[in-house]
Amino acid sequence: MKTVFDEIYLTKKITHKVCCSPSDTYDAKKIAEKFGVDFKVVHLEDDFREMVINYFVSEYKRGKTPNPCFFCNDWIKFGVLMEKMFEDGMDYVASGHYAIIKNGKLYKAKSYEKDQSYFLASIKKEKLKKIILPNGEYTKQQIREIAEKIGIHVHNKVDSQDLCFIPDGNISEFLRENNMEFKEGLIIDTEGNIIGTHKGLANYTIGQRKIGVATGRRLYVIKKDFKNNILIVGDKESAFSTKFTVLKPNFLQNVSKDFEGYVKVRKKFKEVRCKAHFENERLYIETQEPIFAITPGQIAVVYGFDDSVIVSGIIEGEGWN
Repeated sequence: MKTVFDEIYLTKKITHKVCCSPSDTYDAKKIAEKFGVDFKVVHLEDDFREMVINYFVSEYKRGKTPNPCFFCNDWIKFGVLMEKMFEDGMDYVASGHYAIIKNGKLYKAKSYEKDQSYFLASIKKEKLKKIILPNGEYTKQQIREIAEKIGIHVHNKVDSQDLCFIPDGNISEFLRENNMEFKEGLIIDTEGNIIGTHKGLANYTIGQRKIGVATGRRLYVIKKDFKNNILIVGDKESAFSTKFTVLKPNFLQNVSKDFEGYVKVRKKFKEVRCKAHFENERLYIETQEPIFAITPGQIAVVYGFDDSVIVSGIIEGEGWN
């Protein structure tokens, strides 16, 4: 699968390992040849631009902090690509993601450290029966050992990191290249005091500590007021919340309007015990303990007590009445 044109890897400085690069294409072809597997490159650059990149840019323009990898799985990998596979006569789609599909449910991988169920929670429920995730039963180290044993040359290859379409890691420059303006504005603390000037709200995210202004105290980004172009900062306690709303919920299980579980609001955040209520196409979530930096545009995933994914959705904002 090619998501971006190879030219990007010639014009940008590569600062981290990304998927779908020219080297990945070469590696996949070499492995296919070794095992006598038919090899086909599927060009999805235009689809990826239209669905994922345009979404990424538009969300930033709306003041959100989007998670494109989450939607890539739904729209591209297990969307457009999956459809093309079935058109080619495939019966199932196998993927190297670390998660488990069992009895029509999506579960965390046995290796919690490498678990990718958080990003896979965007996939529609009816597709799970057509997806195979063999790596979920193993640790990454075990997979590397198996790969080395059977002679796969990439057994020790560096893991990919996110944002394949920004290989130099410079999000601000990427947004500028996609016609986003960065307007300076005021930085105000939670008491209403003006403490400095920001360099464009898209350069900041909720919970960020470095705000570019020396104040003699530790301040964190609490809120981005796009209507008035104001960055609101406060002490760390101000960045915690126990209530937030979630839009466009994708249920992978049938549950009642009120249910309980554990919620995760970022890939590397720990899960927190929660109660959830579904009404008017929104999830209202309340956690047992405060969560730091609940960020509009990011993804919330609610897990059952058996490590299965119940539902996922887009965080709208903290608090609710």
